[in-house]
Amino acid sequence: MNYGLTHKVVTFNVDAMSVVNQCTKNPTLEWKDATLFDKTKDKRKSSVTWIQDPIMYTMLMKMVAQINKTAGWNFKITGVEPVQYGLYPEGGYYGWHVDQHPKPVKGMVRKISMSLFLNEEYEGGTFDLEIYKPGTDPRYKSFSLNRGQAIFFPADTWHQVQPVTKGLRESIVAWFYGPPYQ
Repeated sequence: MNYGLTHKVVTFNVDAMSVVNQCTKNPTLEWKDATLFDKTKDKRKSSVTWIQDPIMYTMLMKMVAQINKTAGWNFKITGVEPVQYGLYPEGGYYGWHVDQHPKPVKGMVRKISMSLFLNEEYEGGTFDLEIYKPGTDPRYKSFSLNRGQAIFFPADTWHQVQPVTKGLRESIVAWFYGPPYQ
């Protein structure tokens, strides 16, 4: 099912980045090694913490409503999951995956994913999104976005984070959900 654009890149404005910065600088954030929903080992190396901030949620829901429309997806979006703040050290990566679970969770389906780049002081760690047809080489497009830029895409799209070769990559990830497709 691919309606509309394959992805949409947006730049967060000063006010939006202020909200993000306030949330990421919270001294009570608790970090842990990232684990996967399907418990797959050796597919990801990063640390994560969860941001549960109502101001951030409201801001992201307003953004995704506009992006959902302008990208032509027109998904029924009813909420956003807790936001993940991730750190990828040198050697950190996240192999090919989709964000949509194999079946609904609590009656809901992830429909749109977002990855917000928080820094530029690293090498490697490009974000790859599979957007081309079979037989195309490569089948994906690589993104190295600037601080404050985010990529939104349908949650059933294959993507990965390539290994960081120098420095520390920081990102915010959000998943927007709604009822199962009819």
